[in-house]
Amino acid sequence: MKKTPKDLLDRIRFRVAAGELSAAAGAHAALWLTDPRFAASKEEINNLIHTNDLSELEDAFRVRIQFGTGGIRGAMGPGPNRINLRTVGEAAQGIARYVLKSGADAPRRGVVIAHDTRNNSQGFANEVAAILAGNGIRVRIFESCRSSPELSFAVRLTNAVAGVVISASHNPPGDNGIKVYWSDGGQVVPPHDRNIIAEVNSVTAIKKLDFKHAMEQGLIEILDRTVDTRYHRELAGLTLRPERQVRTVYSPLHGVGLTSVVPALKILGYKDLHVVPSQAKADGNFPTVPGGVANPEDPRALAVAVREAAEINADLVIASDPDADRLGCAVPDSGTGWNAPPENLALNGNQIGAVLCHYILDQKKIRRELPDEGVVAKTIVTTDLTANIARGFGATVVDNLLVGFKYIGRLIDELPAGAEFLFGAEESHGYLTGSFTRDKDAAVAAVLLCECAAALKARGCTLRDYLDEIYAEFGYFREIQRSVMRTGAQGSRDIVHIMESLRSQPPTQIGGCDVVEVIDRRTGKALNLHTESVRTIEGATGNVITFTFTPAGHTRVTARPSGTEPKIKYYVSAASVDHPDLGGTGLQETKTAVDRMAARILTGMVDEAESRVGTETP
Repeated sequence: MKKTPKDLLDRIRFRVAAGELSAAAGAHAALWLTDPRFAASKEEINNLIHTNDLSELEDAFRVRIQFGTGGIRGAMGPGPNRINLRTVGEAAQGIARYVLKSGADAPRRGVVIAHDTRNNSQGFANEVAAILAGNGIRVRIFESCRSSPELSFAVRLTNAVAGVVISASHNPPGDNGIKVYWSDGGQVVPPHDRNIIAEVNSVTAIKKLDFKHAMEQGLIEILDRTVDTRYHRELAGLTLRPERQVRTVYSPLHGVGLTSVVPALKILGYKDLHVVPSQAKADGNFPTVPGGVANPEDPRALAVAVREAAEINADLVIASDPDADRLGCAVPDSGTGWNAPPENLALNGNQIGAVLCHYILDQKKIRRELPDEGVVAKTIVTTDLTANIARGFGATVVDNLLVGFKYIGRLIDELPAGAEFLFGAEESHGYLTGSFTRDKDAAVAAVLLCECAAALKARGCTLRDYLDEIYAEFGYFREIQRSVMRTGAQGSRDIVHIMESLRSQPPTQIGGCDVVEVIDRRTGKALNLHTESVRTIEGATGNVITFTFTPAGHTRVTARPSGTEPKIKYYVSAASVDHPDLGGTGLQETKTAVDRMAARILTGMVDEAESRVGTETP
């Protein structure tokens, strides 16, 4: 028998009275059942109640989804704590209100909108466009899916005041979200992020025009292919060498990479490029990717591409995430070729970053294009190897940026006159050179990584050989990480508790290694546990704690809650330059010893953090 709203309301009230559902969740669920604005969600709410999925009901309705520093991201579904037309609409209305306050010419300059291939992305993009138009703001929207970095490029090209991408990046297929960009082409940073959050949180009503009617009025305009052409031309302009003979397998992982990575490589003349057929189709379910998680950070996402590489004896595998801002890479083993698990063949984000940094700087030096005031930037959890390479080429290094490529984007705009941005990297497979876009870009990375691989192949070498050459000169660095998921209300409380406990009672030893210094990015202070001295650190503040194990600090572990997912992340770095007597005389012995140290520290950090759950924090 089909339940009426009254029946459902009675069942919700019963669960609240029984203490099985919070009063807040019950009140929000009741509103969504009775308010005509949420009529489309009634059946989904009914299913949650009918299947007794109280945990999901609690999480979806207890609180309102938070518009974070870059936007919103989360699971799709009914409820104020899920991504749906209502929560997307409230975010769009808040963005509109802030745009209107940003200057008299803001409505005319307008907002550019793009979306990826995720389920509902196009519908959400159209909803945002209709709401912005309903507020009198000009909208330019791509005709179909495009990459986040191309959106960044389009904002700058059209002199728009802001940009919006509908995407959840590399999240599971049930997720979606909104990323907001400002007029410089970068994701919003202070004060814009805080101001947009305030506007979103104060939304009580949404203004909206019919999409077609808004087009007729000229408030919504479909961008033509001129933007694509100019973007692809900029990508091709990054080339540093002429070699193109490299057999490459590429997978867009069902995302938008066919609109950016492939056109750029074809313009440059890569004839031996093989796109994985089964993963070329745009599909928000990511059906051929293990677990549906199209994240090139995870070597398992490269499994299908690796099988194709083995069949055609390829030199290189590359893959981009759904909105094509991250790039993953795999290279055959020198002994077994492609006949190994993907995790044994993939390069991690720090290794790719080191290769790209060295290649760009080395080629610019050869071409006599290395500027006197070149700048390389990285986040605090990205390998110090990149920084050491940059310093080796005489570049200025900015290495104290918080996690998030938006801080690298902002840095480009803030460089003093005469300084030139050369390269930026973050360990989560994000890279950028040039300044025509202000976000990490899989196409930028693909252009230069394929070129580097082709140049190496011409002299009988591989990317692995190149890495070993870099290690021999600058030292061996090993970075590993682990994310611990903590979902729901209790999970959020656990994450807060772990971070506060680590702050108030820092461990003196982790994984058998003595802690030298505790760096708290929230306070901007560093405490030396040996001398008890405190120093002030440079860089932006944030909820990040780092424990160093050597005076140089290259060997360390960092804990930080994710800003977009319900998890806490632990990043470990270990470096041979901190431990000159570690291992044997050969590079392989050194690698083994450093790898073991990194693994011990990571296990020790996770165990230490988990031991804090359920304890009291002073």
